[in-house]
Amino acid sequence: MSARWVIPVVTPPIEHGAVLVEDGRITGVGPDRALPRPPGAEVWDLGAAALLPGLVNTHAHLELTALRGLVCGLPFPDWIRTVRHIRDALSAEAFRASSRWGVLEHFAAGITTIGDTGSSGAPAAGLAELYARGIAYHEVFGPDPAQAGEALRSLEEALDALWPFESARVRIGVSPHAPYSVSEDLLRAVVALARRRERRVAMHLAESPEETLLVERGDGPFAAALRRRGIAVAAHGVSPVAWAARGGLLELEPLLIHCVTAGEADFRFMARHRAAVAHCPWSNAALGHGRANLAAMRAHGLTVGVGTDSVAAGGTLDLFAEARFAALACPLTPREMLRLITLDAAAALGVAGAGALALGAWGDLTAVALEAPYFAGLTDPEEAIARCATAADVRFTWVAGRMVFKRLFWPGVDVDAERAAFALARAAAVAAAAADNRAAG
Repeated sequence: MSARWVIPVVTPPIEHGAVLVEDGRITGVGPDRALPRPPGAEVWDLGAAALLPGLVNTHAHLELTALRGLVCGLPFPDWIRTVRHIRDALSAEAFRASSRWGVLEHFAAGITTIGDTGSSGAPAAGLAELYARGIAYHEVFGPDPAQAGEALRSLEEALDALWPFESARVRIGVSPHAPYSVSEDLLRAVVALARRRERRVAMHLAESPEETLLVERGDGPFAAALRRRGIAVAAHGVSPVAWAARGGLLELEPLLIHCVTAGEADFRFMARHRAAVAHCPWSNAALGHGRANLAAMRAHGLTVGVGTDSVAAGGTLDLFAEARFAALACPLTPREMLRLITLDAAAALGVAGAGALALGAWGDLTAVALEAPYFAGLTDPEEAIARCATAADVRFTWVAGRMVFKRLFWPGVDVDAERAAFALARAAAVAAAAADNRAAG
């Protein structure tokens, strides 16, 4: 593939550059005139475009794609409860359609690698079947310590069922959901399971002030909701990060999602244990959590990748916009902004060979058209992409050299069938939301 600009992220941009992909891997990056064209190779001259590594979404919820815009303006505990009610009303077919459409949306936004968390099993299937790359962290819930054994057995059964979807592109991880939905007993059991099965782990942690109230003081709306269910709540007197560390989570070098309320002591502890962070700036703001301290995370040497979170919260899958939002609170160079959604995000997920255009890396690429007015007078392509590009500028996406998106078309996909299935899932989610509103009203 050749283009006006090649942006490797790890090295300076190459004007009139090209990338050679063979057997799914990058075997050449450099000036177009200097790269060989092997016999029989497919040649793509992208013209006035910038060729980048495929983007990496550190945190998403594919199975909730059908819930976009249905739950808005609620305090976070009420938002979580409502989303859970809607989700519980959906069928396996709805989760499958929602997850698959979510993968296709990612391709259209230039995203090739996805860190997903979900509990239906459909995201793993969607990633595998549609040729995406990523990790499907299978969620487990159980705030009552008495539920720990049953929840762990269900998790083990789910992992066994999801094993056939693993490949060089897709890995299956585990996710104890959050401190308000997982007991300390269950957290310890999941940590032991992850260590035994050598599974990567992700957890929503230090996400909201309400979560901190629960963990530190045994108070607030999450505590009240648990007590209404007859579940005992204790004040632990420590931060959510320290609580999770007490359960052994940080020993696994986990991906910690959000970390909005984490402080300096938490960051030092996280860095010492080589934890990574999925930073979701737009979702954090939309849900009223506040702003995570990205500057402090970086100062402590933490690996941080940006994620969109669920479209039920953030609405879009525009990682370019997410990186700009992150940079509002933390001065970043254009290349640092791009690394948040490519190389650093891949490192946070532990996905080797993604997020950069370099020899031996996976042939995951995205092409951004430079036709929009805001690209006029382009002199520094990294700055132009980081400051101005949007998901709507994406024209092509490849995974391991295989084209998965081309100008509102997904090669090899029956788009009409996918769209029709998603419409049914969306209708089911809308009906469930309406029923929940009636019950609450």
